[in-house]
Parts: sequence; C-alpha cells; structure tokens
Amino acid sequence: MKLHRLKLENFRGVTAREIEFPDAGVVVVTGRNEIGKTSMIDALDALIALPDSSRKRTILDAKPAGRDVPVLVEAEFSIGPTRVVYTKQWLKRPTTTLRHVTGTSAGRTVTGREAHDAAEQLWATADTTLWQALRYLQASGLDQNALTDSAALRRALESRAGEAQGDDREVTTLLERVGAECDRYWTSTRKKNAKFVQAETDCREAETAAAAATEELRGIAGVEDELAELTEEITDSGRKLTAARAEREELDRAAEQIEAVQRQQQEAQRRRDAAQGELDRARERATRRTELVTALAADEERSAALAGDLSACEEDLAPVREHADETEQRRTAAQAAVQEARAAHRSAREDQKHLDDVERHRRARTLLDSLETVRARLAELRSRPAAEIDEDVLDELDRAQRTAERAEAELAAGSARVELTALGHARSIERCGATEEVRPEEPWSVPVTDEVEIEIPGEWRVRISPEQGIETRRDAAQRAAEAFAALLARHGVESVAGARAAWRDAQELARQVREAEADRDRLLDGEDESRLRDERDRLAAAIEQYGERRSGEVPLPASSGAAQETVEAAETALTEAEDAARRTEAAAQAARANLEKAQTRLHSLQGAALEQERALTAARARLEEARHEVPDEDLDHAVTHAGEALAAVQEEIDAHEAHLTGLDAARVLADRELVADQVAGLERLLADRQGRRSSLLGKLEGMGRDRVQLEHDQAETRLEAARRHLAGIERRAEAALLLERTLLAHRERAHAQYVQPFRSAVEQLGRAVYGQEFEVLVSGTLEVEQRKLDGDWLPFSALSTGAKEQLVILIRLATALLVDPEDGVPVLLDDALGHSDPQRLRRLASAIATAGERTQVIVLTSNPERFANLRDARRIEM
Repeated sequence: MKLHRLKLENFRGVTAREIEFPDAGVVVVTGRNEIGKTSMIDALDALIALPDSSRKRTILDAKPAGRDVPVLVEAEFSIGPTRVVYTKQWLKRPTTTLRHVTGTSAGRTVTGREAHDAAEQLWATADTTLWQALRYLQASGLDQNALTDSAALRRALESRAGEAQGDDREVTTLLERVGAECDRYWTSTRKKNAKFVQAETDCREAETAAAAATEELRGIAGVEDELAELTEEITDSGRKLTAARAEREELDRAAEQIEAVQRQQQEAQRRRDAAQGELDRARERATRRTELVTALAADEERSAALAGDLSACEEDLAPVREHADETEQRRTAAQAAVQEARAAHRSAREDQKHLDDVERHRRARTLLDSLETVRARLAELRSRPAAEIDEDVLDELDRAQRTAERAEAELAAGSARVELTALGHARSIERCGATEEVRPEEPWSVPVTDEVEIEIPGEWRVRISPEQGIETRRDAAQRAAEAFAALLARHGVESVAGARAAWRDAQELARQVREAEADRDRLLDGEDESRLRDERDRLAAAIEQYGERRSGEVPLPASSGAAQETVEAAETALTEAEDAARRTEAAAQAARANLEKAQTRLHSLQGAALEQERALTAARARLEEARHEVPDEDLDHAVTHAGEALAAVQEEIDAHEAHLTGLDAARVLADRELVADQVAGLERLLADRQGRRSSLLGKLEGMGRDRVQLEHDQAETRLEAARRHLAGIERRAEAALLLERTLLAHRERAHAQYVQPFRSAVEQLGRAVYGQEFEVLVSGTLEVEQRKLDGDWLPFSALSTGAKEQLVILIRLATALLVDPEDGVPVLLDDALGHSDPQRLRRLASAIATAGERTQVIVLTSNPERFANLRDARRIEM
C-alpha cells in the first residue's frame, strides 16, 4: 500500500490542505504544534472506517466550532495494481466517491454506500495489521505492536528462513478450511457458538419438557392413590359413626333416669336452703338481743368512768394556766433585751465600717498619686524622639556595606598594583600631591584603580594608567558605594556603627517604657483606674455623711482594732441575749402547749361525757322496744324449731344422693358428653372427606390422563432426538477443534523459525546506531524482550524512555526493510525522537534513510532540526 496524496478540508484546525507524497523515500512534514499534522493520520483513519452518515465523536469533534461547513477528506492511494481516489464528506451534504485510476476497474467511479463497501473490500486486501504496526504516534506510547498476524511480514520471514511459501499457503488454506469448520461450532475465541449453545439449550429444554410430563403423570397417579385412600377412610368413618350413635342412644336413656333423681334432689336442696335461712334468721335475732343487752351494760360503765376523768381534769388545769402566764412575762423581757443588744451591735458595725472606709480612702488616694507620677514618667519617655532603626534596617545596611566593600575589593583585586621598596634608607615619595614615607625593606603598594602618579622628588616622576576594562569594576564599586551612602542618608545615620548605636538607644527607650508600664500595671494590679477614682470619691462622700449623722453620745473608737473589739463585744452580748430569748421562747411555747393540751383534754372529756349520755339513753330505748316486739322466751323457741326442720330436709337429700351413687350418675353423664362429641366429630370428618372425594374426582377428570400420557410419550421422543443431535455436534466440534489446535501448533513451530531473521534485521539496523556490540532477544511473538548493554541483558521495561523510543522505531524500520515493497505499507513517525541526543539522532537518521530506499517513510514533526541529517528527504512545510 502506498499513499500518494491526502487532502483535508475543515478537519479540526485544518481549513484546507493538500499534500502529495512520493512513491518511495522519506518525507518530512513540519509545522508548529496543533497545526494539524496528527490530524492527517486521524482523517485517513476516519476516511477508511466511518461512513458519511456517521455521527461519532471523531467526526463531531473534527468540525470547526461555530462554522456550518462540511468535513471533507480525500486520499489517493494504491494497493497492489489498483490505484484509487477516495473522497468522503460528512455532516453537511454527506457524500462518498471512489474513483479507480489504475487496475482492472480503471476509469470506474462509484458513489454512496457502494463506494464505501468497495473501498472496504479493497482495503481488506492490504495488510492492515502491518499498517497499524508500522505507526509511531504521539498517543501510542512506547509499546511494541503485534507483528505475528502480519501476512506480509510472515511471508518475508519464511523466505529469509528458507521455507517454501507454497507449503505455508497449503497449511494456511487447510487452517482456513479447518477454522471454517470450527466456526460452525465455536466462536473466534473458541468458546461454544450460538449453534452449539442452541443445541445444548434444545436438549435441556427437551429434558425439562420430558421431566415436566413425567411429573404431571406422577401427579395424576398421586391423585388416584389419594382418591382410593380417601374412599377407604370414608367407609371406615361411616362404620364408626353408626356405632357411636347407638352408644349415644343407650346413654341418653340412662341419663333421663338420673336427671329425674337429680331434679328431686334439687327440690330438697331448695327446701333445705329455706330451712337454713330461717334458722340463720332466728339465731341472728337472738344474737342481736344479746348484743343490745351487752352494749347497754358497756355504755353504763363508760359513763361512770368519763364522770371520774372529767373531775380530775378540772382539778389539774389551774396550776398549768398559772405557769404559762409566768413564762410569757419572762419571754417579753428577753425580747426587749435582744432589741437593745442589736442596736448596740449595729452601731459598733457602722463605726467599724466608717473606720475601714477612712483607711481605704487613704490607700486609694496614695495609689492614685503614685499612678500620676508613673503617668508623668511615661509621657516624658514617649515624648523622646525614636529612631526608625530596627533589625531589618540593620541587616539591610550590613548587606549594603558588605556589597560596597566586596565591590571595592574586587576592583582592587582585579587591578594592577604598584609596589615600591626602599633600599638602604627611608625615602619620601609624592602620590597625587600627597607626601608619603617609604621605610627600608618594607614594601609600599597601591592598586591601580585609576591613574596613579608617583614622584621621587628631584629624581623621577612615574605615571601608571589602569588596564582597559577597569571602568566596569570601578562603576560597580562606585554604584555599590553610592547605594550604601544613599541607604545611610535615608535612615539618617553616618555609618553602620551609628545605626547600631541608634538601634541600641531605641531598645533602651523601649525597655524604660516597658518598665514604666510594668510599674503602672503593678500598682493597678488588675484594677481599673477610673473605678479607683470613683471608689475614692464615693468613700470621701460616705465618710462625710457618716460624720454628719452619727450622734456623739458614744465616742468613736480610736482605731479599727478598737472598733473591732467593740463589735466583738456587741456580738457576744447579742448572742447571749438571743440565746436567753430563745430559751424563754421555748419555755413559753412549752407552757402554752401544756395549757392547750390540758384545755383540749377537758373539752374532749366534756364532749365525750355528753355523747355517752345520749348513747346510753338510745341503748336503753332500743332494748325496751325489741323486748316489747318479741319477748326473750319467744326468740329461744324459734331457734329450736328452725333447727329441727333443717335436720329433716337434710335426711331427704342424703337419701337422693345415695340413689344417684347407685346409678353411677357421674360416669354416665360424662360418657354421654364424650360420645356426643365423638358423634359430632365423626360427622364433621365424614362430611369433610366426602367433600374432598368430590373435589378429587373433579380434579382427576380435569387432568386428562390420556392427553398427559400422550404428551409424555412425545416429550420422551423429542428428548432422544435432541440428545442424538447434540452428541453429533459435540463429536464434530471436538474433532475440528483438535485438528485446528494441531495445525496451529505446527504453524507455531514454523513461526519459531521467523525469530532469527527478524532479530538479525533489528540488530543489523541497530548496530548502525548503537555500535557492533548491539544485541537483542526476541520472543516468539516478535517482541524485543531484552537488550544487551555493556555485557548485561536488560529487560525492555528497564530501558530509559529515549532508549525505548529509539528501539520501537528501529523495530518498525527493520520490519519495513524485511517486507516486500509490493506488500509493504508506509512507516508513519509522529513527533518522534524527542528524548534522543544529537549523536543518536544522526545515526537514527541514517537508519530512516535506509528504510526510505525500500518504502515510504512519512515523518511528522514540529522540530525539523531533529531530522536535519535526512539530506535526501523531501520536506513539506505546513
């Protein structure tokens, strides 16, 4: 395949460009980044792969933003004897055109989908694997492309290995036929294909259908078995129900006799209950009569006792009332003493507070006077002028001074020097109008940074001029000195030492200010000065007001200590008065409580005596009324008669109980209940089983046994056929797969012979770049695994980025040299060799030129200097 011409319109950043390529040789296409070099390769790929109706991202991204224009790509290329011009336009008025220039269809032009299909058929005849493998693109990285699938390279390597091509074609043809047979049963990755899987699916479905039919037959048989078992259970339940009903009738007759006796017994029990009630009532009336008599006697005793208690209580009340009056008088006197003690204590406390206020006022006034002194000192310190010198300024001055000194030293060190030595005795000389003494054997020297004139009076005058080029160093020294002087002037100092002295003065001033502030803070001790002033004024006012209102009857204590003693004495007197008052109060309260208790008891006894008199009168009245209604003798007779009637009825009840025991009533009645429950349960069970039997009969009729048996037989037949079909497919598929694997193994052994010719081609081309020691190890997949460097083998992954890039390009060039030019494809290098040194670039250029002698080599680069050594290359500027 050869690329003759490529044309782009409105593709990414390319508005319109057309490039023609020679049939062989190297073409270097240069242009700045993002001008569209890589876009040419992407455009060619889109032309081959995407129909004009495509809306894939490649086409949508290629359209220029903001412009409603079509995207067009046209390529002229040849594959074998056929040369075509292939044009495709997307998005706006999509069109496809294929024009045959040479070949069997020369002069023929097709359009639309027909043109796209024809171009795909033509492109399929080229070695597309090789077309992809011989590219080196910006985005492809440093991976080695697969080469073993390239038919053109395989033929070339077989030819180099001395193997007959006819044998390969024969094996290939057989492989294709075997592969086609495998493709009937297996996918491309040799997994079961749809036909194989469908056969397995059909077999599983037939198995499922047969199993379902068998399960349905099994269900029908189960229903039949269940129906037979249910019919037998219904017969057994009928027999049991008949026997239970007969037993229930016999028990009903025995129960009727028992129930008649029970009714007679119940009637006797009712009469016994009535007799018992009459006896209870008679006894209750007798008991109530006895209670009335007893209560009357008790009331009479309580009345006599209350009369004695009331007399004794009246005698005890008089001394209690007299004691209460005495304690109340003592309590009143004690409270008056407490009030006097409190007044004396309050007066002593006020005197003490007044003396404390006087002392606090004195301290506040003294503290405020001290603060005024400190404030005046701070004002005086802060009024002093402060130098604007800090450590940063000192550092800046030091750097400027060192810079000026270093420039002066460099000026002196780089300049010539004049040295004079007096021999014998001291000599006087004049330098620039000034007289200096040169002592014997002590060299006198001076750098020649400017014109120097030295005169030995009356003998010689010497003028020395500085060397050329000193002006630069002199200007640098002068600029450094001027900058240093300007910096000193800006900060108002004459030297760095003066600046340091000013800085120390400023530090001392700051220290004194801090000390004054510390004194102020110490005096305040966290207090607020304005609050102190307010406190001082408040205390002065309070002192003055207390002096005005205090009476002069009691003299003011001489000191706070004396005031404290007065307060403590007043507190002691107050405490004693309060203790005495509390004691008298407690005694008074106790006396009042005793008086109230005695009075309460007297009132209570008086009320109880009155109430008891009323109760006694009422008890006497009730007893007289009851005796008038029924005398005591009649109550005793009624109790005796009711007891005799109850005994007679109880004898009758005992006779009925003995009769029921003889009839075994409890067992008969219990058996009747149990048999009745059994009959009801059997009737429900029989009805349920009969209903289930009817349901099963209906279900069996609806299941259609004959139809199900027929479907089961048909499913078994289909299952057998599906199994035979699947077994045949499995046998043919396994045989085809085994034959293909055998042929592939044979071809792999043959391909192993390709490695040496491929390795030799890579090493031959690489030795022109790296030297005669260059060696590589190549895998069976034609990938370079290791490279020998300085006697050691290094894996490809361990090589540097530049070495990897050079090696993958050499592999592409060696491949192009191996392939027959008629089978070959262009080598594309996009912005390559960016990590190579100039020497390697020169040698790689020779390798690229060698490959260009047999095939097209297209180099795309934004740095044409890398490929300047390709002297015979055609260069195209974009």
